[in-house]
Amino acid sequence: MDQEEYRQRGKEMVDYIFQYLTTLRERRVSPDVKPGYMRDQLPHRAPLESESWDNIFQDIEKIVMPGVVHWQSPHMHAYFPALTSWPSLLGDMLADAINCLGFTWASSPACTELEMNVMDWLAQMLGLPDMFLHYHPDSRGGGILQSTVSESTLVALLAARKNKILEMKTLEPDADESTLNSRLVAYASDQAHSSVEKAGLISLVKVRFLPVDENFSLRGETLREAIEKDRSCGLVPVFVCATLGTTGVCAFDNLEELGPVCAKEGLWLHIDAAYAGTAFLCPEFRPFLKGAEHSDSFTFNPSKWMMVHFDCTAFWVKDKCKLQQTFSVNPIYLRHPNSGSATDFMHWQIPLSRKFRSLKLWFVIRSFGVKKLQAHVRHGTEMAKYFESLVRGDPLFEIPAKRHLGLVVFRLKGPNWMTEKVLKDLNKSGSLFLIPAMIQDKFIIRFTVTSQFTTQKDILRDWSLIQRAAVQVFDLHHSPKPVISEEVPGVISRSSPKPTGVASHFFPEKGERRTPLPRRVTAQPRRASLSSAGWLSTERARGPEEPPLEDTFVEDGVNTTSLSNLPAHNKKKTRSLSVPTAGLWEPSCSKAASFEGAGNSGFHTTEKFLSKLPEEVLMLEKSAFKKFLKFYRVPSFPECTVQCGLQLPCCPLQAIV
Repeated sequence: MDQEEYRQRGKEMVDYIFQYLTTLRERRVSPDVKPGYMRDQLPHRAPLESESWDNIFQDIEKIVMPGVVHWQSPHMHAYFPALTSWPSLLGDMLADAINCLGFTWASSPACTELEMNVMDWLAQMLGLPDMFLHYHPDSRGGGILQSTVSESTLVALLAARKNKILEMKTLEPDADESTLNSRLVAYASDQAHSSVEKAGLISLVKVRFLPVDENFSLRGETLREAIEKDRSCGLVPVFVCATLGTTGVCAFDNLEELGPVCAKEGLWLHIDAAYAGTAFLCPEFRPFLKGAEHSDSFTFNPSKWMMVHFDCTAFWVKDKCKLQQTFSVNPIYLRHPNSGSATDFMHWQIPLSRKFRSLKLWFVIRSFGVKKLQAHVRHGTEMAKYFESLVRGDPLFEIPAKRHLGLVVFRLKGPNWMTEKVLKDLNKSGSLFLIPAMIQDKFIIRFTVTSQFTTQKDILRDWSLIQRAAVQVFDLHHSPKPVISEEVPGVISRSSPKPTGVASHFFPEKGERRTPLPRRVTAQPRRASLSSAGWLSTERARGPEEPPLEDTFVEDGVNTTSLSNLPAHNKKKTRSLSVPTAGLWEPSCSKAASFEGAGNSGFHTTEKFLSKLPEEVLMLEKSAFKKFLKFYRVPSFPECTVQCGLQLPCCPLQAIV
């Protein structure tokens, strides 16, 4: 490829990237391939002669894309975000063209100095203490861009280890460093990321994972007791990794309590805010940072939520000398006239060479500005609040941990295998991608709002898929069983399945027609028999033990905690349907169900009403029911309860159905 062809092909690639990122909703989120799928599609040896770019380009869609997980998709809810943006892509285009290796100031002064300035910008944007700034008269610290938070945690632990061993050597000058190292112990919560454990394996430092409180937060008293116990056993506490935004449930360790303990006991306090760090752009989320002034290092990933693509990890230290004494090597070929007076980032990290990462971060900050980056964080959080409201409104599900930021964890009520089955079925479909976690022996599903392009419509679509999968699993677990009527001894009928809240449970799929159940006449049961029959006894909108929503999703002034208030996507309105619901709801619930809107959101709201009726009532085709909603308002019959589903001759709904 010569320079003119590069110019042409570069434009084509930009067009392809644009089309890819703007049509992601049309692609399956996770691939349907098996390990080794690519082996038979590629030659077993590299080509001896050059190939045309047209052939290479065609293989992107033919070979590469079928095996790609589309992390930028609005329906990607696994892990945490790994976002990109147009300015970020442009930044790396330029950095890749320059392709400098900025290990020392002399190897590329612009690479080092832009990074120092941008890291000071970023620390100020997050509200971090001044001790982390390069350019502050009272600071001995500064920031650097590393490849990952995992690497940053390892760097912090190695620096803490080196500093502690030097302290121990003053008291035991004849002791071998490996012997001193064997006595060191580090701490983290049992919710900490696996990278903490890996850092311990590499550094040969024992890591103790401590229990958390009811909010999955590591507390100061727990740490203090662990320190006392280990010291009594001859161990030397050296390092604490506090997590702000744990992987499992996005919980926050209590820095206000941990910080003073670490300061008193002489432990290095490292803060891992890999995902949640971006949220501190917004002042309303900064209370979680209280106590950060006690920390020795802080790290987070702009490559997660801040739309600066991988790799880009911000890492700050309070005392840069403790990094330099850990990683400094100074062969003659790396020295330069400004060694010692200029910052050489090779002494702040494990590898020697480093990329020009600060360009894409600089482009993103300048292109969006702080206000638009804040709006991006708030949008993702509001979308998560909205999803949370949907889950809390469905009695089949529970939320076992408080929502923080853009992560909601939920599970199907019942044994763990039911939630596992739902997750397996959802991921197998490829329509969305989710991952699990375990908390207190409960198998949970993590739902993270990742994409900056996620809308209410995307959330509703994914929630509908989750509900449908849940219904299928729920029906497997709760098959109908024969019951004896209380009112007519000896008369056996079949109980209705428990309500599910998903319309597909009642309506046939396209092209399929359900055979109507035979009509029958039986004795009218007493109203009080509803509770004893049990088919609705366990279903309610929210149990008394479940906390109310701490906040609601609001868009354009409309409260969307209640599904009945959701705006229709096509902006059309239909008349509402009011039906008598005596006995359908718990006393704390509404006595009537109203439906508003058309399209997906309107039909989804209708599903929640339909889930409260026995299947015998639901004899209508989908199209017929939509027409019914449009033109009819069902009158309120005081004596008409759910028992009318038995199709008694006296039932006033007979005339309509």
